[in-house]
Amino acid sequence: MLENKTIFEMFLYKITKTNRLFKKIRNMRHIILLCICLNLFSCGSPYDCNGLAENYRTDECLLVVEKIPGIRDGRFSYSGVDPIAKKECDCNSTRSNRWWADYKEYIEIGDTIIKKNGELVFSVHKRDTVLNFNFECGGKVYK
Repeated sequence: MLENKTIFEMFLYKITKTNRLFKKIRNMRHIILLCICLNLFSCGSPYDCNGLAENYRTDECLLVVEKIPGIRDGRFSYSGVDPIAKKECDCNSTRSNRWWADYKEYIEIGDTIIKKNGELVFSVHKRDTVLNFNFECGGKVYK
């Protein structure tokens, strides 16, 4: 009887071990399926460059820089004085934030930032130089 009990226990142990293995395989299948689905659906459609250009075209900014955002700040949050109205202002845009942030390394205190409504040129006026940056998307330059 003792031998039968141990054989029976061994049989139960094997079944439990096999069930655990099947559960792991089933969980792995779900994980692989989830990864495939995320890969297929997370890519989304490519940028609509024309739509972005039209959206960016409506933004405007005109200020003499007095405050520069932190190095780690990914946003374009410069503040200063509007040279025409002589009032404090900032150039925080929810639309053009990423486009303008590409040129943060060129902007210093005292520079004038100009982005006119209806245009796709972002300008940084320094004391002796003017830097113009056209909007580029998909290998095409928009003006």
